Amino acid sequence: MERKGDFISNIRYKKETEIVTFQGKEITLENLSPVFTPEQEAAKRRELEQQLYEVFRKYADKRQSEEAGA
Repeated sequence: MERKGDFISNIRYKKETEIVTFQGKEITLENLSPVFTPEQEAAKRRELEQQLYEVFRKYADKRQSEEAGA
Protein backbone atom coordinates (compact mmCIF):
# COMPACT_ATOMS: atom_id res chain seq x y z
CA MET A 1 0.00 0.00 0.00
CA GLU A 2 1.50 3.29 -1.08
CA ARG A 3 0.79 6.38 0.95
CA LYS A 4 0.80 9.88 -0.44
CA GLY A 5 0.20 12.29 2.40
CA ASP A 6 -2.88 11.03 4.18
CA PHE A 7 -4.23 9.24 1.12
CA ILE A 8 -3.75 5.65 0.03
CA SER A 9 -3.03 5.42 -3.69
CA ASN A 10 -4.11 2.66 -6.06
CA ILE A 11 -7.51 2.20 -4.46
CA ARG A 12 -10.29 0.66 -6.52
CA TYR A 13 -13.83 1.89 -6.05
CA LYS A 14 -17.21 0.20 -6.30
CA LYS A 15 -19.66 2.47 -8.09
CA GLU A 16 -23.38 2.40 -7.30
CA THR A 17 -25.72 4.47 -9.46
CA GLU A 18 -29.33 5.28 -8.62
CA ILE A 19 -31.84 7.54 -10.34
CA VAL A 20 -34.18 9.35 -7.96
CA THR A 21 -36.96 11.85 -8.48
CA PHE A 22 -36.72 15.12 -6.56
CA GLN A 23 -39.18 17.98 -7.05
CA GLY A 24 -40.34 16.42 -10.31
CA LYS A 25 -36.84 16.09 -11.76
CA GLU A 26 -34.79 12.92 -12.22
CA ILE A 27 -31.40 13.11 -10.55
CA THR A 28 -28.63 10.57 -10.97
CA LEU A 29 -26.86 9.74 -7.72
CA GLU A 30 -23.47 8.05 -7.83
CA ASN A 31 -21.86 6.56 -4.75
CA LEU A 32 -18.22 5.46 -4.80
CA SER A 33 -17.10 3.09 -2.05
CA PRO A 34 -13.44 2.10 -1.67
CA VAL A 35 -12.58 -1.56 -2.11
CA PHE A 36 -9.60 -2.34 0.12
CA THR A 37 -7.34 -5.37 0.16
CA PRO A 38 -7.21 -7.16 3.53
CA GLU A 39 -3.84 -5.49 4.21
CA GLN A 40 -5.23 -2.03 3.42
CA GLU A 41 -8.29 -2.75 5.56
CA ALA A 42 -6.08 -3.74 8.51
CA ALA A 43 -3.90 -0.64 8.10
CA LYS A 44 -6.94 1.66 7.96
CA ARG A 45 -8.41 -0.07 11.04
CA ARG A 46 -5.17 0.41 13.01
CA GLU A 47 -4.99 4.05 11.95
CA LEU A 48 -8.61 4.67 12.98
CA GLU A 49 -8.15 2.88 16.31
CA GLN A 50 -5.08 5.01 17.07
CA GLN A 51 -6.95 8.22 16.25
CA LEU A 52 -9.91 7.20 18.41
CA TYR A 53 -7.58 6.29 21.28
CA GLU A 54 -5.92 9.71 21.09
CA VAL A 55 -9.31 11.47 21.23
CA PHE A 56 -10.48 9.27 24.11
CA ARG A 57 -7.26 9.85 26.04
CA LYS A 58 -7.51 13.62 25.54
CA TYR A 59 -11.02 13.77 26.99
CA ALA A 60 -10.40 11.18 29.70
CA ASP A 61 -7.37 13.19 30.92
CA LYS A 62 -9.42 16.40 30.86
CA ARG A 63 -12.24 14.78 32.84
CA GLN A 64 -9.84 13.37 35.44
CA SER A 65 -8.31 16.83 35.88
CA GLU A 66 -11.76 18.37 36.39
CA GLU A 67 -12.78 15.68 38.90
CA ALA A 68 -9.53 16.10 40.84
CA GLY A 69 -10.15 19.84 41.09
CA ALA A 70 -13.77 19.43 42.23
